[in-house]
Amino acid sequence: MEPLNVVALIKAVQSLERNANVALMYSGLRLPQFRLMELLAELGQATVTALSGRLKITRATTSVMVNDLIRSGSAMVVENPSDRRSFHVRLTEHGLGRLQAARRDLDVLMSKLSRRYPEEMIRTLNDFAHKNEPKSHQDGADKD
Repeated sequence: MEPLNVVALIKAVQSLERNANVALMYSGLRLPQFRLMELLAELGQATVTALSGRLKITRATTSVMVNDLIRSGSAMVVENPSDRRSFHVRLTEHGLGRLQAARRDLDVLMSKLSRRYPEEMIRTLNDFAHKNEPKSHQDGADKD
């Protein structure tokens, strides 16, 4: 059995990430912002703590990204009725529009890549990606 070339795999993933960031450039987003907006669209609204837990990034990094989205008009603060010390964040209509544009841009990249590689390779890569996705987290804690 041939061993997995981890270094080459990491380089390929980095190249894919660069291509994704270039594709997202037209919608004015980078991959981390896109992931945050995708999560907000999925959840509807969430606290910064919950978002950082789900994205597996620090609360400080999440706060910076959330503040950037708020400044750009892509997200808004919603008061948390159960805890006045915290707040929820949700996407605005403008943010949903940017997210839709970003999804279209990534769809173009996905189509190009799908045409470039054999179907069996794509199936194998998709299986690998799904098997290695991080487990879902709720407010940073495992849901088991």
